[in-house]
Amino acid sequence: MNRLIHFAFDQLYTNLAWAYDLVADAVSFGEWKAWGRAAIPFLTREGRLLEIAHGPGHLHLTLRQQGFEVIGLDLSPQMARRLRRRILQATGQAPAHARASALRLPFADGSFACAVSTFPAAFIFAPETLREVRRVLHPGGRFVVVPTARLKGNDALTALVKFAYRVTGQGRSSVDSIRRRFESAGYTFAQHTVQTARAEVVVWVCAAPG
Repeated sequence: MNRLIHFAFDQLYTNLAWAYDLVADAVSFGEWKAWGRAAIPFLTREGRLLEIAHGPGHLHLTLRQQGFEVIGLDLSPQMARRLRRRILQATGQAPAHARASALRLPFADGSFACAVSTFPAAFIFAPETLREVRRVLHPGGRFVVVPTARLKGNDALTALVKFAYRVTGQGRSSVDSIRRRFESAGYTFAQHTVQTARAEVVVWVCAAPG
């Protein structure tokens, strides 16, 4: 079952990337983009920002429009094309982005003041990812992650979507185990909650050593 779920997610992010927004809007009741924007108040505006696993580029575009100097990174060529198309259409300029793995970031030490990743896959917990992000951050730089959102409401449709989240393992890990992973990699860890109309969005703010 888990193997099938991982395969489905992988296809949605690659060969079926054209359907990603449709599925994301359906499971979030149209709030998907707002959930991603929950990270913005926690980001550092001074210095460059790295967006890890930028996906179709909605948050990336918002960050550019709000004046962030953002560089995107994603391993999926399909998502890279969607990002490029979206930014070019909206701004007339090509985005700054790299196709690479978060386990081996193609940037020099201390290149970024902040890094952000919204609804990433399990790679975000890999020791290699945590070390690499820490390496490319400034001393004291922030790594901001939006891992999940908890739907509010008790209507039948919301209950069905909540059940689907449980089946696919969304938000399964406890905050204590997450805290230990980040702290063992040298970060300080804090969890915040941002309210939207339909959900409570979880935001992790992890600071590299100063």
